[in-house]
Amino acid sequence: MSPNPSCPGGPRGRDQDWRVETKADLADAEARLSSLIASISGDPTRDQMHSIWVSYVDLEKSIVFVRVEIDEENPGRFISPKRYKVPDERQALQFSLKHLRRGSQSFAAGDYIGSLRDLREARNYLRVLLRESSRPRARRR
Repeated sequence: MSPNPSCPGGPRGRDQDWRVETKADLADAEARLSSLIASISGDPTRDQMHSIWVSYVDLEKSIVFVRVEIDEENPGRFISPKRYKVPDERQALQFSLKHLRRGSQSFAAGDYIGSLRDLREARNYLRVLLRESSRPRARRR
């Protein structure tokens, strides 16, 4: 049983509620990333970094809900940061958004395995971007 009384039994215990919540989280992340791509120029501002973090959290939460629904015990693989490293923040956000949109479409169609794969890819681009952004500028080069 889940310790959270508003979420008895986790996603399955709430029937359709987790799907509605996940759909809203994915839509929020998509809107944030779209807005960021349009506004980011150079290094992200503090508010832009906050928005990236919120998108990351929305994705991570959605991944967990999907994993529970399909009984996926594998937490994923360790990622190679080189694979997700791109020249600039805007490009990382674009790749993340592309995978997020595919994952959202798969989720809406009930293809949770495909959705999980694409949502993990979207999350990984954000993870590497956030990790690189937290390093001092001189160490990134």
